[in-house]
Amino acid sequence: MKPYPFLLPLALVLTSCGGGGSGGGGGNPDLLTAQVVAVGASFPTALRFLPNGDILFTEKNTGNVRIVDDGILLPTPVYHVDVNTGSERGLLGLAIDPDYANNGWVYIYYTKTNGTENEVLRFTVTNNVGGSPTSIVPSLPANSNHDGGRLEFGPDGKLYVTLGDVGTSSNAQSDGTPAGKVLRYNPNGTIPADNPVGGNPMFAKGLRNCFGLAIDPGSGTVFVSENGPGCGDEMNRVGSGLNYGWPIVPCGGTQAGFVDPLYEFPVIVAPTGVAVGTGAYSNSLLVGNFQSQNAGLALRQFVMPSFPAGAVSEVKIRFDSTSAIIDVTMGPDNNPYICTAAGEILRLVP
Repeated sequence: MKPYPFLLPLALVLTSCGGGGSGGGGGNPDLLTAQVVAVGASFPTALRFLPNGDILFTEKNTGNVRIVDDGILLPTPVYHVDVNTGSERGLLGLAIDPDYANNGWVYIYYTKTNGTENEVLRFTVTNNVGGSPTSIVPSLPANSNHDGGRLEFGPDGKLYVTLGDVGTSSNAQSDGTPAGKVLRYNPNGTIPADNPVGGNPMFAKGLRNCFGLAIDPGSGTVFVSENGPGCGDEMNRVGSGLNYGWPIVPCGGTQAGFVDPLYEFPVIVAPTGVAVGTGAYSNSLLVGNFQSQNAGLALRQFVMPSFPAGAVSEVKIRFDSTSAIIDVTMGPDNNPYICTAAGEILRLVP
């Protein structure tokens, strides 16, 4: 195994309360400090660790999958795909196969150049070079907004995918379209026999647009962040075959037959990436956000004493950012890593 990037002093610049990220100080003992792992990325959207400690990430508008190898951001992409970049379209999601050490498979979610289709694509990585692309899910609907795009493997070995309602709210309640859903596939793109509806990739429905997806590796519990329509930004704990109410029960309403959110934000924050905490962050979720005018740009820790069941007991601000946080993942060192709209990859430490 390679040394982790933060062990390489020449490739790691320490920052405190300045530069692109900020944190620490201010009299708040919960605030973390940023260490810059890499700068100069072009709107990174998804961030994942390889088994050897290197970091793969996607860039929304370039269509590039890039790597931080031994603490150095390599200029040559690992892989490139042509994308439509209009509005929320682009290269949006990334997942590493659970058996990556043996098969080298990486999965990406992107909007095709036609702008009307999203695709899940798999390729292999050998010596930092991607090849042998295979279309896993070739044609999911796309629109200028609400394309979702998060990928994650569960401990059941299935690939989970978020797809927003692609701008038509009624899609979220229709079993006839994958839009407005959390989807569940076998790694080869076929539909698991134990999905809630036979022959349908739908795992859960009634979701407006989920920019964050995390799965507890122990229990398999699925969590998503959900963006509301000017109200009702949510964190949801997602169960098989359940309905989360959009657009019938928006913005804090409750109604029989629909699942209430795990947490509803009191103001609009546009939640983004989600990670299940490890180490000192166990029994919690870590969540970033995109919109700043109501509550600032921050990494929030949702403390859940009965994790993964039970309620959120406390929400802590763990990092104040000067740029939108697009994704968060836990590192092998049990520290959170984030990527921002300013093109930074940051490690957050006490």
